This record gives sequence, C-alpha cells and structure tokens, in this order.
Amino acid sequence: MVDLYKIVSQLTEDEYNEIFNGFVANKAERSASFLETIRSNPESPDKEFLDKTDINPSAFYVLKSRLGTRVETHLLNRLGDPNLQLIQRVLNVNDLIFHNSREISVAALRRLEKELLSFDFPYGLMIVYKELQNLHAFDEDNYTYFKSRYNQQVAYAVAMDKGVDLVVQFFQAFDDWYLNRKPRELADMIRIMEKIDNLNNLYESHRLYIFKSIIHLYAKLFIEIPDTIRCQVEEVEVMFERCIEILGEYKDDTLYQNLQILFNFLRFTYYEQNQIRDRAKIYFEILDYKIEEMLTMYHLNANVSTFLFQKIRYHVRNNTVNQLTDDVERFIGDIQLDPYRITYFVNYNRFLALTYFIGGDYNKSSRILFNLRNEVNLRKNVHMELEIKFFQALIYVVRQDFDLANQLILALQRQLRKPSMARYEHGKKLLKILNVALGGRPNTRQKNLKNYIEQWNETNVGQFALLEEINLEHLFLKGDDGAIPIIS
Repeated sequence: MVDLYKIVSQLTEDEYNEIFNGFVANKAERSASFLETIRSNPESPDKEFLDKTDINPSAFYVLKSRLGTRVETHLLNRLGDPNLQLIQRVLNVNDLIFHNSREISVAALRRLEKELLSFDFPYGLMIVYKELQNLHAFDEDNYTYFKSRYNQQVAYAVAMDKGVDLVVQFFQAFDDWYLNRKPRELADMIRIMEKIDNLNNLYESHRLYIFKSIIHLYAKLFIEIPDTIRCQVEEVEVMFERCIEILGEYKDDTLYQNLQILFNFLRFTYYEQNQIRDRAKIYFEILDYKIEEMLTMYHLNANVSTFLFQKIRYHVRNNTVNQLTDDVERFIGDIQLDPYRITYFVNYNRFLALTYFIGGDYNKSSRILFNLRNEVNLRKNVHMELEIKFFQALIYVVRQDFDLANQLILALQRQLRKPSMARYEHGKKLLKILNVALGGRPNTRQKNLKNYIEQWNETNVGQFALLEEINLEHLFLKGDDGAIPIIS
C-alpha cells in the first residue's frame, strides 16, 4: 500500500511547492493545509490536522483520498521519456487505420515496425502485427506472414517478462544466500544462470543479453560458480564490452539509463577485486557521489549495498578515514532505510558500526549493533546473525566490558556446538581469541593471541568467512601504533 505521508516527506522542495501552490490556486485551502501538516509532521499528521480543524471523519477521508490522487498524478506527470512519442504512436494505431487508406496505413505501420524493432518493444509490435494481419485478411501469404510475426512477438514478450522475473529471482536468492550461506540458495542462483542463458540463446535480443549479463556478472563477482554449470560463462571483459556498447547505442532508452549505475557498480567491483586501482577510482567517485540513490532507489533488486564495505576499504587504503567519518556525519548517517529489505538494512547499520569502530567510538558502534539486533529478527539468517554477534562481542572485548562480553561469548559457544553449525568450526578459534584478549594470563596472552590469530587467518576463508573487514592482528598485537584495525 502506498505510504502517502512518506512520499510527501520525500518530495523535493520544488515538487512540494508546485502541489501546494496548485491547491492554493484552486482555493482548496484544506488540502493545502493538510499537505503542509504532512510535510511538517509526517509521523502523525492526522491528529494534528483534526485538532486544528472542524472537519468530520467522512470529509477527512475524502480529503485524504483526493490529496493522494493529486500527489500520484504529479508523480506520473513528471515522468520524462524520449520514447513516449513512439509509444503514443502505437496507442494511436486505430486512429491511423480507420482514417486512412489501406496502402497508407500499411506503409505507416511498416515504418512504425522498424522503430519498434530498434526499440526492442514486443508489446507495441504485437499491436502493429495484429493490425497488419487484419489489413491483409484477403491476402493469404501476407496474412500468414504477419500472423506468424504476431505470434513470435507474443512468445518474445513472454520471454522478456521471464527475463525480468529471472533477474528478480536471482537477487532474491542472492539476498537469502548472503544472509544464510545455505547451499540451496546457491543452487537456486546457478539454476537461474542456466535458465537466463538458455532464454538469451533463443532470441537475438539486446535486452535479454543485458538481463543475462547482469546475472552472470554478479555471479562471477560475488559467488563461487561450480565447474559443472551448464551454460556459457563469458569472460567478464567481453560481457562488459558488449553491454557498454548496447547501453551506448540505445542511450535514450530509460531502462538502460537507469541501469547505468548498476553497471558502474559492477565495473567498480571488478576493478577493485582485480586491483586495477586507476579504473576503480573512476567508478568509486561516480558511485560515492550517488550513494543515497544506490541505497534507496530500485536497481532491478540488485544488491548494491555491499558498496558500503568497499567504501570503507577504499578510504582505509587511501588513508582518508577522516573523509569517511565526515561523510557519515554529514549525510550518510541520515539516510532512511526500512527493514523490509533485510540485507540493505543490516549492511547499512553494519557499515555505520564499522565506521565508528574505526574512529574509536566503541560505545556508538555497539549501540548501533544492539539496536539492529532488536529491530530485525536474524534467527533464521544464521550467517548474518553470527557476523553481528561476533562483531558486538569483539567491541565488548575491546571496551573491556567483561560482563557483556562473557554473556555474548557464552551464547556464541552454545550456538556453535549445534551440529548444524559445523561449517563455522573456525568461529571457535575466534572465540578463543576473544577469551584470551578479555582475560588471558598476562605472561602468555600475546603468545596465545598470536597463535590463535594465525589459525584464524588460515581458516577464516571462503563463503563462510566472518568479520572480513577487521584485522585482528592489528587490533590485538600491534598495540596503539595508529594502525587501523581494518583489512585494506
């Protein structure tokens, strides 16, 4: 259900003023007043407005409904698309064929066909081919041809819908895997890779290729693809090159315009992983400028929230941690995310906690994690639950908060004893590190810490790794030497 109050609070100043002035111009003072109340108090505007007016509940319901309609209409009218003229022509096809001769209608429709083929718009082509089929009702060969073309576009439209569905399903599976690290979600992603590859091979379609590339690129960058996969896995550079070519050729396509940020994220990740620092810097600066857009806008459900941790590593490596802290204080810390998408909500709060941890504000870091654990239930999301618990326990140890640290360490010990937690055997080594750091014997503490941390670094690898951003050697063995306890 649309949250009218949240939408009003998110309108730009110009948009709000346009709607407000429209009510004033039409002498709709109550609507203007209620809009103003929502803007100033989006949490509980109803009570405030009812208290200061004598409107009855029935009239208030009508007022709210009209306001919602006005806001929705404004949002619809602000849509700009260079291809709207083309779509308008499709919608006017009936007017064309009923008011022109058959020859003129056929010629105009064939021209429209070419434009729609370039646009890769099967829904419009279905209309065009259906009308061309009807216009050739007494010409058997052409009638059969256009009927066949119509059926092809119907099948292609279904394939396009399936392509979008597969992209969405892939990122649903990725989010589940990201939180749980269960083989089932990994297997789901592999099956989806195979399906989108097969679908792409059925049609000569640049859109399906873009959908396929998003899935394949993301998989190659973020998961371990088994050798047994039954699809063609192209080289990353080849996919990037062709996708960039497509996005450039159809630069007026609004879908492709809005996918640019996703491809920038994928390219940054690729260059960062391969330590191609000069190119990574270019895309980092583009993404860093749009970090709020990345976290709050729709990108085919792709999980781009991992950029937050790449941002931490980037600043640590470039010795610009002060800028990282400043960014959080100035604007990143004020970004509003809802818990409905757990991965984004959790990663955002983990990012804030890590930033304050780097800066030595352990109390604030711990409070963020404590509030996070109370806001979202991670019991079914085992991997992420361990990630956050271990991080919080580590903060308690660094703070030398013995009671809270011991409580959480004991809880983690009980959890790791379960048979289902066998894949987190390395977590027991981390518990040893925390125990020694918290209360080990002074004369053997450093030696034991060094030994356990070496074991930890050797075993904390792969898809079940924990606390990858934190360098325990710097944290516990190098003392107060100014070293930042984050892996760079």
